[in-house]
Parts: sequence; C-alpha cells; structure tokens
Amino acid sequence: MTLVVNGEERKIDSGRFKTLGDLLNDLRKERQNQVVKRIVVNGVEVPLSRLDEAKEIELREDLVVEITFESLKAFLMETIEEVLNYISKAKALLSSVADVIVKGTPESYKTIHDLAEGLNAIENVRMNTVRITGITSEELGLKVKEEELVSILNEFVEVLQARDLIKVADLVDEKLPTVFGYYEDFFTKARELLRETYS
Repeated sequence: MTLVVNGEERKIDSGRFKTLGDLLNDLRKERQNQVVKRIVVNGVEVPLSRLDEAKEIELREDLVVEITFESLKAFLMETIEEVLNYISKAKALLSSVADVIVKGTPESYKTIHDLAEGLNAIENVRMNTVRITGITSEELGLKVKEEELVSILNEFVEVLQARDLIKVADLVDEKLPTVFGYYEDFFTKARELLRETYS
C-alpha cells in the first residue's frame, strides 16, 4: 500500500494495519497537537464529516492513501475564519429568511432546517474552541451574556416544536441577530486571543 503523509510518500505493508482507522491511530501517535485535515483514498476525497465510516475501510496492497495533518492551532484558526464568514453572510440574510419562513412553503421548512443546522454547527465549533483552548465567554468579555443566548435558543427550539411559523419568523428577525452577534463577538475575540497567545 502506498501512503502519502503531508506530501511524503512511503510504502506500507498493508498487513500491518487492518483498517484506515488503525492506520490513523498509529499516525496520530507521532503527531501530537495535530489534526487530520484531509484524507484521499485512491484519488477520492473522504469527507471528514464521514470519518467514522471511513475508519472502517479495509486496507489493501493496491490502495493509495493520502493524509494531510495540520497543527491544531492552524486548523482552529481556519475554522474560526470560516465560521465568521458564515455568520457575516447569515446576519445579512436574516430579514429575507424571516420573509421566506412566514410563507409556510416547503422552501420555508428547508430554510428553517438549514438555519438550525448552521446554528448547531456554529455552537459545535464554539464548544470545541472552548475545549481546545480553555477560553471562556467570561474571559472574553462578550457584550451578550451566555444566559441570554441560551434563553433565545431555547425559545427558538420551543417555537420550532410548536410549528408556529409566525413566531419562528419573528424570532429570526428580532432575536437571532443577537445570537449571531454573540457568536461573531466570541469568535472575533477568540481569534485575536489565539493570535496573541500562539504567535
């Protein structure tokens, strides 16, 4: 089997590792504070969102596996930039999103679903940033307090469950700008702190 790690090619006895997961576990031992950025198997990129499934790929002699690792800090900084770009775009669209939601069409439900997924992804990145760095919201001195964020998100979940599209649209228009403002403030300040701490 041919293995390429960060551009460096090596021949590996495919019998040494049964699955891609076994190989990744072994490679991670020598790469502390690094994360997998990209995996390509026989020219096909494996989405990292499906990494758990990909770990079950059985390794054979005819495979070419390319793995790119990067530092945790670089990965986190890149992710924060992507989240900040998403937030900027989403904030600009909230009024038009509210208009679409209130119509009650299939597009309305897709828009609600997409918005909820986006918020979930942002919160996951925030929690991982806190876990990786130890940064807290209090330490960053955010304008919006975490309790207010939780209250708005709980209210959002309640009106979603009630399927009250008018209330969902009102929340999107009136309160979600506060939620996105919280996340924007969090990630902007976290990015600055990371630059200062790790430069």
